Parts: sequence; C-alpha cells; structure tokens
Amino acid sequence: MLPFIKEAVEQLFSKPSTEAYPAVDVPAAPGYRGRIVFHADKCISCGMCERVCAGGAISTTSEETEEGTLITRRFFLGSCTFCASCADFCVKNAIELTTDYHMVARDESELVVTGTYLKKKPVKKAAPAVEESACTVKARDDGLPVNDPNRCVYCTLCAKKCPAGAITVDRKEKIWKLDEDKCIGCGTCHEVCPKKCIIM
Repeated sequence: MLPFIKEAVEQLFSKPSTEAYPAVDVPAAPGYRGRIVFHADKCISCGMCERVCAGGAISTTSEETEEGTLITRRFFLGSCTFCASCADFCVKNAIELTTDYHMVARDESELVVTGTYLKKKPVKKAAPAVEESACTVKARDDGLPVNDPNRCVYCTLCAKKCPAGAITVDRKEKIWKLDEDKCIGCGTCHEVCPKKCIIM
C-alpha cells in the first residue's frame, strides 16, 4: 500500500503528461490535413475536385446571370475524409488543407466551406501573335483551342495536363481530338505545348 501512496503523492506535485489544451492552443503536427480553405478566385471550374472526392463532400451549384455563370462550390467537412485528393488534383491550387483541427461543431453549417466566383461568358479575342508562315490554322470564335497538325508532334502533353480531360491524342495515328462539351477554355494546353501549335 505504501508504494501506491508514494506514487500518488509524487504525481500530485509533478507536471501533467498531457497537453494543456484547450487552455493553451497546441499547433498541429507537420503535414496535418485539417480544415479546407477554398480560393474561389483561382478556380477555373474544371470540376476535377468533385470527380476525385472519395467522400462525396464537394458539390456545385450554378446560376446564370447577364455577366456569366455564378458558380458556388461547397465543401462539407462532415463527409470529408481529408485525403487531400481534391487539393492534389487542383491544377490552380485553389484548394488548400490547413493545419486547423478545430472542427467540433454543434451545427452542420459550421462544417461547410463555400466559395462563389463568376465564370464570365466567352469573349471573342484576337488570335495570339504567331508567325503567319508557321501557322496554318485560325483561332476559333468561341475561345476553344485549335491544334495545328503541321506543327504538332503528338507528344500527348496537352492531353495529360488538361484538367477537364477534354483532349485525346493518338501518337501512332497522329490524331488530336477535342471534346468541346468537356473543354472549359482554360488555356492550359496552349501554355504547356512545347511547339506552340495549339491556338486559343
């Protein structure tokens, strides 16, 4: 009995083994995946995050306005598995998982992260400056990409980088195809093309 009393007295005057949280805020461990932050101004509306979300925590609503489509993306942290797939697949880094672990809530609305942005209607733009002698195709009026088959080397880089999966390339048959329904006109294919044979 005496050893137990001795241990109890020693522990009574010793420092606690646990953290003093919530009296003292404790930072999360490095690499912790916590509350999501959505940077709506960076989003290009490719929908990739919603497609790869394992928990079905991401949803989108849209409203047509005179200026364009008003899009609201919603992240429900109650269904989120914090796998970070949405952030990994986001080509514009619009989704960020922070180290904030304070997510105990009495109301579901406290576990909802939303962001709204305007997807403007496509505006007819002049084709970028390209040497006339080298370019054999003209830019489209709707702002979607056009591939110049005389300059394309069919490297498939545009298809790999397309966030909407709108481009397919057959290297053997030398075929470049664009799915107009999927294409969001972000210009990523034009930016990554090593031969600059894709015109927006």
